[in-house]
Amino acid sequence: MACCTKRRLIPSMREKIFNLDSEITASESYLRSAVLLDVIAASALVIYLSRMILGYKQTWDRTLYEKALASGFGSVHFLLDASEQQQYKEAILAYAILLKAGSSQATFADSARDQCERFMYDVFRKKVEMPIDKAVNTLMRLDLLIEKEVGGRVALVPIPCLEAYTILKQRWNSFVS
Repeated sequence: MACCTKRRLIPSMREKIFNLDSEITASESYLRSAVLLDVIAASALVIYLSRMILGYKQTWDRTLYEKALASGFGSVHFLLDASEQQQYKEAILAYAILLKAGSSQATFADSARDQCERFMYDVFRKKVEMPIDKAVNTLMRLDLLIEKEVGGRVALVPIPCLEAYTILKQRWNSFVS
């Protein structure tokens, strides 16, 4: 009987060894496929990053090229346009402050400047120096402001909104026609 037991053990040991061999080859195969997948993922990442970097570089180069082209007349035109917009914003702010003060009390340029600066700080938390003279000149040119002498000083009196609307509409229509 001992003989039969050995024979039975030998085939079962062979099966175990064979299973170990198959497990080793399976784990090697998993390892190989994992390494292969890592290589593919790393390659895809490198390709993606290089395309992204090249895309940013092309965008940057195109932007610089366009700015270089616009460095002549385009830049001057942009600066003039921005300056003109700023001038009208200052005039609108001054007009609103003067309207708020009302025509019942005399508002002088220095108090209008202070009120504009205070408004900008209260609303935007930015300290600015309001060029009230430029704003007054713009409003005078547009006929939206009247200067009136009060006690030896020049008071600023805004035209009421309805009249200002009519004046601006007539001015606009004269440009269009």
